[in-house]
Amino acid sequence: MTVKIPTRFEHIQKSAQLQSAPLIVTVPEDMKKFEILRRTSEIQDGGLIAFLSGLSGCGKTTSVWSASINMSDRFEAVFPVPETVPLREISEWIKENIPPASNKSLLVLLDGREASDDTVGIKQFMASLNQFLRSRSDVIICWPTTSDEWKNELISTARSIGGSSLVPASADVTISGPPKSSWNDVLERLFIQLDQRLEDLGMDAGSVSASIHENDTVGDFLGSMRDQIASRVDFVQVSQDLPELIFVVTSTSAVVGEANRLRRAGSMVLKAEELVGYSSRSEAGKWWQERNQNPQHHLAYTISLFRAKLVTMTPSSVVYAIAEYGPKDMREHIKNLGVKKSPKNAEVTFKSTDFSKFISGAGMNELTSTTKGQTSDTILNAYAYIQGLSSKRHKVINQAICALAEQNFEEFSASRGKFEVDLGEQNAYADSVIALNGKDLHLEFHHLSAARCKAASISAYSMEKLRVYSNNYNITPR
Repeated sequence: MTVKIPTRFEHIQKSAQLQSAPLIVTVPEDMKKFEILRRTSEIQDGGLIAFLSGLSGCGKTTSVWSASINMSDRFEAVFPVPETVPLREISEWIKENIPPASNKSLLVLLDGREASDDTVGIKQFMASLNQFLRSRSDVIICWPTTSDEWKNELISTARSIGGSSLVPASADVTISGPPKSSWNDVLERLFIQLDQRLEDLGMDAGSVSASIHENDTVGDFLGSMRDQIASRVDFVQVSQDLPELIFVVTSTSAVVGEANRLRRAGSMVLKAEELVGYSSRSEAGKWWQERNQNPQHHLAYTISLFRAKLVTMTPSSVVYAIAEYGPKDMREHIKNLGVKKSPKNAEVTFKSTDFSKFISGAGMNELTSTTKGQTSDTILNAYAYIQGLSSKRHKVINQAICALAEQNFEEFSASRGKFEVDLGEQNAYADSVIALNGKDLHLEFHHLSAARCKAASISAYSMEKLRVYSNNYNITPR
């Protein structure tokens, strides 16, 4: 589970997890400058080029998008020119692709062009753009720069071609960016969209405050947070060779809703606060509450390090796994209970589980605590029989489930996996270690009776296993 903190607006746009509008902190001082640009183009009845200067990372590009979002009654959506368009071709590209004029101003963003030694190309570009802008008073070309020398050279060239109408005095814009007092708000908005908290990353408010104090721009601040997160999570995972830990809990159909109380939508990652909340009086719950006083030993941080996820299987999928791949005596017994071998039923029931969705990478987009559908008494009786043997025949039950998983997904290499793997410490075993897409997963199975199918039971079990793993890999003090 890699947490990617964007340091540039382009990173936000490319992220499948992030939406730009909620992340933008409005800077009134900067917004006034865009309003002045809009009025200037209206007064002179012609478009213009505005050069945006400021420290790298202060939010020049973000300010353009902010203007279009926060003043949408006056500005159309930003029209960015792809960075792949060569300088000498930009003007023609704009003419061919720009939307028709409307009653709002249009901000055309020329990002990613901080320098060029093509003097002739720049003059040709300015001359062509000058002709176009005379007929488009709605268009404001926004060109972010970081070098005053480069900016002044561009302004001089532009004015030598189009005079002050092409680059008015108001078009030499210095972007302030959000003040330090709002940087924590920016980070919190990011964390909300990424479904993360400081505790997940082994950090506290003090580390954020220190980073705000030490950096000059919001981009630098976010870069600092990115580096801290990498050092606390990604680098620790690599240096200590930490496994990815998957809890597979089976029970009646109610298991899905109970598990949903303890995990995040989409990623299926365990939620530390809910784990402790549902089983605070268990031995493991008390143990973790003591360690939660230190960000470096927090349960949420431990979950992040092991990328610990919770998936479930309903009774029918377990029963048909045994019917197909279980030991002979168990297959015979559930046959006598009325469940016959059926490859088709085995496939259908397994692919309906969120264990299957995890393997396929589909994720869980809907998390409810409501039980869906009904399970026949035949299946429930067969599952109760299997679950009753789980303490003595845990390994063969897990092997059958994993064999069914491999039958449906070749990339889940159960046939080459290991079961009941000694982790090297007393009473520390992994139920199975199986490769998926080139990385080893540590799977921990928990087969619950109908009476024990509660979030509290799942929570106590998960926290105890996390304690075993954190001790074994020296993540937390004993």
